[in-house]
Amino acid sequence: MYLETIIGTAIASIIAYLLGSFSFSITIVKLKTNKDVRDQGSKNAGATNASRIIGKKWGAFIMILDALKILIAVTVAFALSQIPTSYFQNIILIVPGLFALIGHCWPIYYKFKGGKAVSCFLGLMFTANYIVGIILFTTWLVLVLSTRKVSIGSIFAAILAGVLMWIPQISGLNTFSIHGADFINAFNKGINFVWFNKMHEVNGSNYDNFLIINLVTTTAMIILLARHWQNIQRLIKGTEPAFLKKRGSKEKESKQEEVKVKNNNQKVAN
Repeated sequence: MYLETIIGTAIASIIAYLLGSFSFSITIVKLKTNKDVRDQGSKNAGATNASRIIGKKWGAFIMILDALKILIAVTVAFALSQIPTSYFQNIILIVPGLFALIGHCWPIYYKFKGGKAVSCFLGLMFTANYIVGIILFTTWLVLVLSTRKVSIGSIFAAILAGVLMWIPQISGLNTFSIHGADFINAFNKGINFVWFNKMHEVNGSNYDNFLIINLVTTTAMIILLARHWQNIQRLIKGTEPAFLKKRGSKEKESKQEEVKVKNNNQKVAN
């Protein structure tokens, strides 16, 4: 049974990686500007860099699409589990979600040059435990707005979410458990924060257990931090650029531009 679970999960994870490798950032920026997002701005194929090129509304849209890749990967894994064979009926559903994130970071279709995992990590957390997902997004948003640096929000929010996931009570458990069946009591009490696990009830198979879920989310957190290593170095040096500009900075820049144009016109006239 363990070998069959591994084989089924591996097949689902390969499909998830291929799904995660599709880059909405690269595709949408290419369609709108005919440019490669990896040659612009920070040269990163993610929602933040895309927003620098085609606007923040498009960046937010791409962020949502990237987050949904995790949900799609888990849903595809669940669909595979409906195939009437023991190789698929006990798929560990959360693992393909991790591989979709890996595909986003190192996409096979784009020479393994992808994003930094923020959007996908958000999608993974909303899938694993939507309470922690809400905390993650709220913390990220507050830090981004207050510091004007996406990297600070991403790094600290990810660490907070990664730590919170290891608290059993947030997942509806009384103690740390390695038995997926212990989620039954939580579900009976109406605590469905780890909602994706309910999918297993269709087959009557074992739930993804607390340890596996947290090993997956912690691995995803480590990947996110590794992808932000250069940002961390710049933050330490104080050279990390701001993503959001201060109020009035745009007006100041436009006035400076007007002065430059005026001065140039005067030079031409003289």
